[in-house]
Amino acid sequence: MKRRQFLQLSAAAGGSLLIGFQLTGCSDKPDFPTAYAVDLQPNAFLQVTPQGRVILQLNKYEMGQGTSEGFSTLVAEELGLLPADIVIEMAQYHPDLKDPEMSMILVGGSSSVRVHWQPLREAAAVVRELLLSAAAQQWQLPRNELRLLDGQVVSADGARRAGYGEFVTTARGLPVPESVSLTPASEFRVIGKERQRVDAAAKVTGRATFGLDVLEPRALTAVLVRCPHFGGSVATVDDAAAKASPGVRHVVVLDNAVAVVGDGYWQVRQAAGKLKVSWHKGPLAGVSSADLRAAQLALLDGDAGSEVVERGEARRDGEGRFLESLYHAPFLAHATLEPQNALVDVQPDRVDVWTGCQGLEIAMSMVAQAIGRPSEQVFVHVQTMGGGFGRRIVADACAEAARLSAELGQPIRVVWSREDDTRHDFYRPMSTVRMRAQLDEQGVASWTAKVACPSAMGYLTPYMAGAMLPDWVPGKVKAWGGSFVSGRDPSSTEGIADTAYQPGYFRTDYAFHDAGVPVGFWRSVGHSQNAFFMESFVDEMAHARGQDPLAFRRQLLGEGSPRWHAALDLVADKGAWGQAAAGRFQGLAVHESFQTVVAQIAEISVDNGRIRVHKVVAAVECGTAVNPDVVRAQVEGGIIFGLTAALYGKVTLEDGAVVQSNFHDYPLLRMHEAPEIEVHIVPSSAAPTGIGEPGVPPIAPAVANAIFAATGQRLRELPLTLAG
Repeated sequence: MKRRQFLQLSAAAGGSLLIGFQLTGCSDKPDFPTAYAVDLQPNAFLQVTPQGRVILQLNKYEMGQGTSEGFSTLVAEELGLLPADIVIEMAQYHPDLKDPEMSMILVGGSSSVRVHWQPLREAAAVVRELLLSAAAQQWQLPRNELRLLDGQVVSADGARRAGYGEFVTTARGLPVPESVSLTPASEFRVIGKERQRVDAAAKVTGRATFGLDVLEPRALTAVLVRCPHFGGSVATVDDAAAKASPGVRHVVVLDNAVAVVGDGYWQVRQAAGKLKVSWHKGPLAGVSSADLRAAQLALLDGDAGSEVVERGEARRDGEGRFLESLYHAPFLAHATLEPQNALVDVQPDRVDVWTGCQGLEIAMSMVAQAIGRPSEQVFVHVQTMGGGFGRRIVADACAEAARLSAELGQPIRVVWSREDDTRHDFYRPMSTVRMRAQLDEQGVASWTAKVACPSAMGYLTPYMAGAMLPDWVPGKVKAWGGSFVSGRDPSSTEGIADTAYQPGYFRTDYAFHDAGVPVGFWRSVGHSQNAFFMESFVDEMAHARGQDPLAFRRQLLGEGSPRWHAALDLVADKGAWGQAAAGRFQGLAVHESFQTVVAQIAEISVDNGRIRVHKVVAAVECGTAVNPDVVRAQVEGGIIFGLTAALYGKVTLEDGAVVQSNFHDYPLLRMHEAPEIEVHIVPSSAAPTGIGEPGVPPIAPAVANAIFAATGQRLRELPLTLAG
């Protein structure tokens, strides 16, 4: 079962309604948040003003992944425009803007263009038909003699032309068409073409507005000193020195934090350093990463866990060669370059929130719950995000700012430091996996995997339930949903249980590990570590059989995975597989995530125990590339993101608290360490699949397999560290 399917079923079981895309608003739904009487707005996504401006409500908020470019391209194709001609606004809440698969307005799962490929073009085509019908009525010309081109309605002979705004009033009085035709691929003007991203200039020139850029003259700034121990709370506070510091207005004690509130960030940050706080350490007192790893190993050795998938018939004989390997991946922080922040103004009849968030309703729900208000009173003004990667699904900074604003009676801006961000994240789960295989003359007779891992889905389900279920549903019910999901979390085994490889027998088991550490979705979620486990073990099996790793993969895939074969063939050709330069070594990996297949060849060298990745060649099978340049950029970014985790990423615990704090001990890949990257797209006319995350999973195993080729050391733990 896919993660999205699981979320859908969980939502249905909880009584929430899965709402699909609607071309027109129904009478029982609220008005569109952007509705103006003079505009043409037949659906929640698009409006045309009397001045001829075409405005797109972006419900998949921009955090660098290119949704503004992708969505404006889809709309522009049907409206005879260029993507840069579309005015993009971050959408406010309306039920018609919900992702039909996730049942909420949520940015995640690399679903944006894939899910909206058809409905967003339909929404634009509706606007097109209304404008053309209005022009035909005003000009007394046949509808089929008119077309849209570069912001104008143009007659077939070119004799008459006028901007879209000229027809808005008439179009508003026309019935909305029940069905529309879409521009065929043979006539695409902008889809599939390379252009500069529509948001590039604003970001380069500083005009893009991020959460930290929002100005509110009445707002005070708050810095929170949070309990470093997971599950801990405040014991005692000596705040005399902090209160006496310049610019400090208030010190507020919360359950697990102390807030210093004042005139500016630097003033309150300095004052916060003067607090003397003692803590109740909570349930993880004395617990380290080594303890948690030992607990996972015990789960693998015992009878805990349940079957996730089983294919084929297990062999009972002892013939052939047997392999067994243990793999491990640590907790990881998201390390978004823009730390968490939020500005909240709690008023008697409404609550305004300015922040960058991936989950609109989750932010609304968390703010409402924090101050005991109905969600309908919360209005979130979403800003461009300086990175998300799954971290901004949970809006904890918004809830903190809301509590302080409600208590102090004025707008409050909460700003996290890098240390706050590193030590109070919702981490990628630590995971330990045991792989076993039985090899025979035909190939892989059997292959089993057992995963011990915390549940990201289980940890996040109460937040999602808070967003999907009515406010009157008790919090205990929403928390129960997390417990129910934890032992059945498909994100913990995705990329393993649903592999395209075809051994004679295959089985995956999952043992839930209740680590007590907050975990969440990290770019590519379970695929990020599971691809490392899978593709490293495939390489082990290939070498155990004495086969070329590429040929072995092709054989193990069989004939039923043409997209995998296409990606492998392309990367082998473009990456010159088997032809590494002297002193360099190659490693191969291929993985499917979010319905996209990515194959990568990493070329590395090892010098005095130092691993250097010189070049990465990637082939991506993602259906139609709406903008090939964005596709390449996302895969390039995914490789850099994944390579950081492969070489450096590690969050460790001591005494129930995170050890790492900033980039000196949680480093990111630096520019001089970045490899040359080539990305090649497999030609396809199919509908687009996900692209924001699939570049991440293959890089760690590709590098690990190259290290084995270079040194003979099989590294089964992340980050990759050579022995000796």
